[in-house]
Parts: sequence; C-alpha cells; structure tokens
Amino acid sequence: MKVLVTGATGFLGSWVAREIAFRGHDLRLLVRPQSRMDNLEDVPGERVLGDITDATSVGRAVAGCDAVVHAAGIARLRAGDRARLLAANQGGVEIVLGAALRAGVRRALFVASAGALGGTWRPVEMDEHWTSSAETVAVDYFVSKYRGEQAALELSRAGLPLVILRPGVVLGPGDVYHSSAGTLLMLARGAVPAYVRGGGSYCDVRDAARAHAEALERGRDGEAYVIGGHNVELGEVARIVSRLSGVPMPRRVPYLLMLAGAAMGELAARLRGHRSPISRQLVRGARRYTFLDSSKARRELGYSTRPLEESVRDTLRWFLAHGDLAATTLELRALAAS
Repeated sequence: MKVLVTGATGFLGSWVAREIAFRGHDLRLLVRPQSRMDNLEDVPGERVLGDITDATSVGRAVAGCDAVVHAAGIARLRAGDRARLLAANQGGVEIVLGAALRAGVRRALFVASAGALGGTWRPVEMDEHWTSSAETVAVDYFVSKYRGEQAALELSRAGLPLVILRPGVVLGPGDVYHSSAGTLLMLARGAVPAYVRGGGSYCDVRDAARAHAEALERGRDGEAYVIGGHNVELGEVARIVSRLSGVPMPRRVPYLLMLAGAAMGELAARLRGHRSPISRQLVRGARRYTFLDSSKARRELGYSTRPLEESVRDTLRWFLAHGDLAATTLELRALAAS
C-alpha cells in the first residue's frame, strides 16, 4: 500500500513509519519545514512538506495514497497551551482524516492516546469500553486528545474505514522532543524533587509500533485498541530510574501540597515572563491513574511488550548517546559505556 504517515519525525510516529516500511509498504511522510529530521535518517519514503493544520498541504499529501496513518500531535502538560493543543490534536484530526475520507482511502489509522480516557483516582484498569472523564479533569492535553478522538469517530460514522489506537506512556529510544519519555530524562537529571501518587501503563515504543503496523494491516474497521503494558505507579518508575542512574529518589508529597506549589511556581514564573516547568496541569495529570487492559490488542493484534526495566535502560542509553543526559554518576557512565 501507499501509506501517508503524519508525525513521522516524532517519537512513536518514527517507529511506526519504520515498522510499516519494514513490512514492504511504500511511504509518504508529511513533515513540517521546521521539524527535526533525526528520526528519519533510516526511514525510506517520499518526504513532502506541509502541516496538519494546513488543509491545502494535507490534501496534496493524501492524494494517491491507499492508507493514512495520523500520528502527529502535541503532547504537553503545561499552562497556556490550550489553544495550540486543540488546534493540533482536534483540528489536525479533522483536517487529516477529513482529507482521507474525501480521498477514499482503504484504511485510516489514528494514533490517539490513553490520556483521552481522562484517567481514574484509583488504580483501575481501563479498556476500550471505558467512559472518558477527560472533560472534567481540567487537563488541556487530555481534553484535546478526547475531542480529537470524537472528531475521528464522527468521520468513521461518515464512512471512513478507521482504526483507533490509544497508547499509554511510551518509553524507549528516539524521543527527540522529550515527550512521554521526557519524564525519565528529568528523573535521571535529578530535576524532579517530588512527585504525587498516580500511575500509568508503560509500554516500549518498538512494541507499540508493531501493534500499530498490525492494526494497519488487520485491525477491524471502526474498532479501538488500547496499547498499554506495565501498570505501575510513578514512584516505581522513579525507583527504577534511581537504581539505573544513581540519582537520588525524589520524595512523594501530598497532592494538594504539590498543586499549591505548582500554582506558586506558575505565578512566580509569570512575573518573570517565563513558564514554570512544573504546572498545575502537570500535577493534575500525574495524580491520575491511566492503567490499561490491553487484552483486546493482545488477542487481535498479537501485541506484547518487553520488560519495563529494559525499556527504561534503553531510554536512558539513548538520551546519553545523543547528549541529552550527562554521565554524571558511576551508574550513568556504565550505561553510556554499554
């Protein structure tokens, strides 16, 4: 198939493109002029310039393609990004998948997010039938991904042959923009002094990419699949990073105290004309559990994921090799040498 992939310069999108190309499909990659191209050095395919928020360039990119994989979007949990998040994560879906419907593609794959489910206060595993609470959580990223998924479902009802995948927290090599794996980088730098109780479903980007390629080839039209993995609390991830990096473990603090601290940090940063790295958006998101039940993906797509510690180790090695993380401890030097 001739497959258009958006978001291929990013983390998960680059691995999805790589896996699809490995299976013999002909790729066309929609890339922004300002995007970093590091992740595409070993990915074959035609590069076309454009932007998912520009209908004209998207229409040109979709023309002549048999399938569309829409993996582009923004993953950010900070204050002041609501309009940009909605433009990319909702508006971009409407433009890209709308163009796919008009072009009559045979298959469309939408890379959504477990964040669209909104999460829970308690550690409960969510599956494809879970009712989203995203609109009530007050996290703009969750809202934007939820509304983007609703836009995709509306196009599916209009006749688009669509499969939706909702990956959890993706780890592994290649996170050039410090998105989902960026938390590990901050922990290994010792830049996370405290954390709140909450957790996620952690999966490896290479395993998730294979699931996406399987969904492209044999996923059922109109179906959604959650792509999770290891359902663990953030504290457990921090302990693994601490052991592998030699960086001290951060302290767990009460949620309301962390939220108040984030509010003060935002105010102080605003007065200086900056943005605080720790926002109330981030704290609210971190306090939620996005544990996932991936039984359907395992059953229908053959999905599996490697051990969590292997994914964490490979993530840190990649950051070390690419200059994002300095080998300041014995443990990190050993990782860099390996």
